Amino acid sequence: MTSSENVQLQHALIDPISDQREGATTFEACLNAHGMYETMRFALRLSPRNHELMELVEAGEVDPANPSPEVLQAYSTYIHETVHWWQHVGSVSGLVYSLSYLAQSHANIDELKDVLADFGPKKPLKGFTDQVLTNEGERAQAKLSAANSAVNNTLDVEYYKYYAFLPRENIKWMIEQNHFESVGHGYLIVYGQVIGMLAMCIDENNEVFPSSGGWGDEIARLREEQVEGFYWRSPVRPPAVGMRAVYEGQARFIQLQFLDGARGEPLPCDEWKERGFLSGIYVEAFAAFLNLSGSDWPPNLNSALVALFLLICDLAINPTRGIPFEVESFEGFITDVDVGVRFTRLCFAVKERPELRDAIKEYSKNDYIAVSAVLSELTGYDHPMTALQEVREWLEKAPGADKLAEEYKTFNFDPRNLPIRVFLSHFMEFSKDKFESPEFFCWPGYYMSHQHLKLESQEIWLRHLSLFSDRGDKDGIYPRKWPNRSADAVMQTFKQFYSTMALYDLTRQWILKDGPFVCDFRWLSENYNQADADAWGNDTFKQVYGVTLDEFEIVQ
Repeated sequence: MTSSENVQLQHALIDPISDQREGATTFEACLNAHGMYETMRFALRLSPRNHELMELVEAGEVDPANPSPEVLQAYSTYIHETVHWWQHVGSVSGLVYSLSYLAQSHANIDELKDVLADFGPKKPLKGFTDQVLTNEGERAQAKLSAANSAVNNTLDVEYYKYYAFLPRENIKWMIEQNHFESVGHGYLIVYGQVIGMLAMCIDENNEVFPSSGGWGDEIARLREEQVEGFYWRSPVRPPAVGMRAVYEGQARFIQLQFLDGARGEPLPCDEWKERGFLSGIYVEAFAAFLNLSGSDWPPNLNSALVALFLLICDLAINPTRGIPFEVESFEGFITDVDVGVRFTRLCFAVKERPELRDAIKEYSKNDYIAVSAVLSELTGYDHPMTALQEVREWLEKAPGADKLAEEYKTFNFDPRNLPIRVFLSHFMEFSKDKFESPEFFCWPGYYMSHQHLKLESQEIWLRHLSLFSDRGDKDGIYPRKWPNRSADAVMQTFKQFYSTMALYDLTRQWILKDGPFVCDFRWLSENYNQADADAWGNDTFKQVYGVTLDEFEIVQ
């Protein structure tokens, strides 16, 4: 899309209306008003109006030389939400965050089947174990071993997600919870589970992937040695910001760089602020970056300082230890993998080397590599290109990688562990493209604007659009149509992918949620029927666990 000097920006077209759902997190350009990405449903949503505008663009009914302001802003929202998809499928932190939800089922299936054999169906399992321990005391621990393992594994994921998402806010109540062990414990448990799930797909003998088999001993050692961050009631030093602020800041500044590029003449930052585009969660990470690095507000969003902020976001959300590299220091694991800690340390590095504020001149691959090298040296983190190269080598060295790459190409996925295979295949392909063009993935708003848009940028963009989204004319979630992939294969993968959503949701309910099971899947289907949803959920659950939902005794 080319220049439109007189774009009349409308704040209401690209900012959110809050709608946080229990147990889920959403990343939004305009939540429910214009767009959002849902982390436990893996779907991109746009408003009906934005869908209408995007359909006009795709149908070639918009003049690329003179798009309307409304089209440009709708497209900027689409870019914002696609960046959230990239964050969750293409970054290490997002991959772990997304798959941790699946791990609440995969990591506990054997234990949950043992619980059914020992005690029968009881819900919630956490309430049941608490009740037994209250009535019988410590002597009940042995018989509750499997139940406690399932509950603790599930809560470790919950606490990890809460802390990673909003560390400063959530640690205040988490630290008072008896089941909350420590920040480091949660990170190590979740990473271990995710590594096991990934290896199960292409590297069952851990020939390439790091092995988490000995991590239990390390967790015990860290706890016994009272290493800060790894024992119960340990002091916690939360970072300046968490994953939510970094993800939203990255997506918003990419979005606004696109709009600036579409205008031809960038708006001053003061004007963006006055119009309300740089406020709240969208500016929280950038404000922290300025404060921690000792920098002043730049005159506009084309500044080298904004490019540096986006590079720091990219490095922060892509830790390298545990995935793809071995853990060298378990004591330093929080520092190595927590998005907020990484972001904070990278910002401090800029204060140490203030010449970095003006180092990014051309938004080029050389800029990306050179400035990343300085930041990596200052913080002790791995250079991002070495990690991308390691993931590329999975394609050559991991025993099952060839098969998975072919599944990605054709969309004919092996039904065993299909959601994990879908995520892993996309992560590998994303990393392969990012190795070749890291500058595009770091600064896509710059490259998608008219001044810098090239054919290769468009091709990369189209390869990495979200898999699933809603539609403007009807309810439900739908698969995207892909050239060179069979429509039947795409639809089959879509059905198999979402057929597991009932299992993941109901397993989490079984372990943690009070009251009867709730089969609420209206978000998934166009012609929703509650009786059909109840039957579908019941059948899916029974296929795995051998019991129906109505057989459960509800623990008061």
